[in-house]
Formats: sequence, structure tokens, C-alpha cells
Amino acid sequence: MGALSILALVVASLVMTAAAEEYNVVDYGARPGGQADSAKAFLAAWASACNDTGSSAPVMRVPAGTYLVSQAYFKGPCRSTAGVVVAVDGTVLAPAAVDNTSWIMFHYAHGLKIRGGTLDGQGQAFWACKTAGRRCPPGTTTLDISQSKNVSVKRLTLLNSKNVHMSIFDSTGVTLQGIRIVAPADSPNTDGVHVQLSRGVRILSATVGTGDDCVSLGPGTSDVLIRNIRCGPGHGISIGSLGGEAGEAGVRNVTVQGAALTGTQNGLRIKTWGKPNNGYVAGVSFARVTMRGVQNPIVVDQNYCPGNVNCPGQSSGVKISDVEYTGIEGTSATPIAVRFDCSGSNPCTGIRLKDVNLTYQGKPAQSFCKNADGSASGVVSPPSCL
Repeated sequence: MGALSILALVVASLVMTAAAEEYNVVDYGARPGGQADSAKAFLAAWASACNDTGSSAPVMRVPAGTYLVSQAYFKGPCRSTAGVVVAVDGTVLAPAAVDNTSWIMFHYAHGLKIRGGTLDGQGQAFWACKTAGRRCPPGTTTLDISQSKNVSVKRLTLLNSKNVHMSIFDSTGVTLQGIRIVAPADSPNTDGVHVQLSRGVRILSATVGTGDDCVSLGPGTSDVLIRNIRCGPGHGISIGSLGGEAGEAGVRNVTVQGAALTGTQNGLRIKTWGKPNNGYVAGVSFARVTMRGVQNPIVVDQNYCPGNVNCPGQSSGVKISDVEYTGIEGTSATPIAVRFDCSGSNPCTGIRLKDVNLTYQGKPAQSFCKNADGSASGVVSPPSCL
């Protein structure tokens, strides 16, 4: 046998050795059709994949079809140093009611990779219950990723969550790419992606339409990049609300690059409670954002006090500084397109406007400033009130 043939055999052997093991949920008892509960099969397939010690990332496979899963808690850490790939070719369906605040949970799932597929939260009955003011089961997050490192989610679709579609909590190094989130504009509290106590989160090329915030960033969040996101319907891209409780961590180093918001309640919003609890927002950059019929395109609201309970007349203790808006253009659905309503005890500082052009009904819109300091450069319309 020639040297080249021997080399080819060695390479083929290495490829075979490195091939990832697949754990198909159907082999563990899952049945398509959306009628029988496949939760036990999903958990068993995860357990096998999580305990795999091969050199390549094992694959938990959900093949084509619709699978009802009552609830699933996928727990790590896993033995595979390469993490686990959850490859979804079909649709995973939630029951009408889930007896927990989260439906699909990944905990300590370091190196997790979710690829493709659809998670259908079936939130319609729950929304109707809430709208009617009846006593309802818990509001359920569709996908909950918590205390995990180096997570990647690509091409996943989330539909009609009962509550928040995706929550990222106390995690580091999470990348969401090409995700799609869909829920009606009147679905209550159906935030697209909520991030809290997390670092190094990237949301890339996402399409989000919901009844609440497209993306919301809560306390303790830092080093976030949101790039090329399409949002609407919904409440826009929000930092906050912050300062609701004592001892909350701040938000810093947030970058939004390239966003299109259509028909949303807000565009780029920073929201804090009108309470004296300390906190901060610092180092935020919004760039290349297009608005179409957005009610409040640029808004800082430091007097958030729903129902006027426990906070009327108080001043926010959250300090907002170093916030930049560059290349923001489009149309406002209300006369005041730029509103900086900042704290009397902690005025906003270092706000910068550059090349902003927002109109209302074909004419220049208006701006409003209270306790806000900063600068404007380039062409800024409505004229800056900083």
C-alpha cells in the first residue's frame, strides 16, 4: 500500500473517531403528532448526550414532526468538554398550561448549542385568561437559559409564548443569531429576549414582533451587542426598568448597531423607577437606527411609577451617563420624538446626539428635556434641548 493510501486511511479513521454521537428523542420514546407528552423522552435523550465523553459535541436530535412537551429541565454541567448540540428539525409544543414559571430550561449548560426548529408556547388561552382578569396559572417563559457559559442559539423560532419568549439569566458569552420571535401586538408581557445579570451577550440578525419589549436589558447586564435587529410590533429596545429594588446592579457597555423599528410603542428606551434606590446606566451607544411610526422614538423615563403606587413624588436614584445616539432617522407617531425626562437628584449627563432626523406627520418633531445635560453635533432634528 502506498504512502498516500495509508495517509488516507489514517485520516478516515480520525474522522470516524471524532464523529459526534447522536441521541434521537424518538429512540427514547418521543412520538410526533403533538398529542402524547414526550417530556420524559426528551430528558432521557439529554441525559445520554450530557453524559457523553466523546471528543466531539454530542447531538440531541429532535427530528421533523410536532412533539408535545409538558415541561423540560435540562441540567448540566455536562461531561462533554465540547458542550451539547440540541438540533431541532421539527416543532416542540407547549401544553395550554405549564405549572411553572419556565417551560424549557437549560441550567449550567456550558457550551450549549441550539440549532434550528420551533418552540411554540401556545399562549393564546393564557393571554385570554389574563385579559379577562381571571385567576390564571403562572406566566411561563418559553426558553430559560441560566447560569451557563458559551452558549450559541442559531435559527431558532419562538412562537406565542405565554410570557417572556427567551430569558438569559446570570450567564456569560451567549450569542443569539438569526432567531425569529413572533407573537401578536396585544399579547401581554411577551418580551422577546430578556437579559439580566449576564455578560457578553450578542443578539445578531434577529426578527422580533411581540406584545412587549423586543429586547429588554435588566439589572447587572454588561457588554451587550445588538446588531441588525428588526422589531415590531412591540415596545422597542429597552434598558430597564431599573431601580425598583434596593441593591440592584447597574447596566453598562451596551451597543446597538443597525436596527429597524416599525409601529412600536417605543424605539430606544431607558426606564427607571421613580424611587431613590441606587443604580446606574453607563456607556450606551445607539447607531444606525430607522424608525417608522414609532410612538416614542428616543425616550429616557426616570419617573416610572405604574399605578402611582409606592413612588409618587420620589426621585430616581439611578444615574444615567455616557449615552450616544448616532444616525437615528425616521418618523414619530407622536409630536415629541425625543424625550429626556431625567432624575432631579441624579440628572442625566454625557448624552450625545449626532445626525438625528425624526419627523412627525411630514414636519420636524419636537424634543423635551428635564434634568438632562449633553451635546449635539451634525444635523439634529428635532433641535436638541440638551
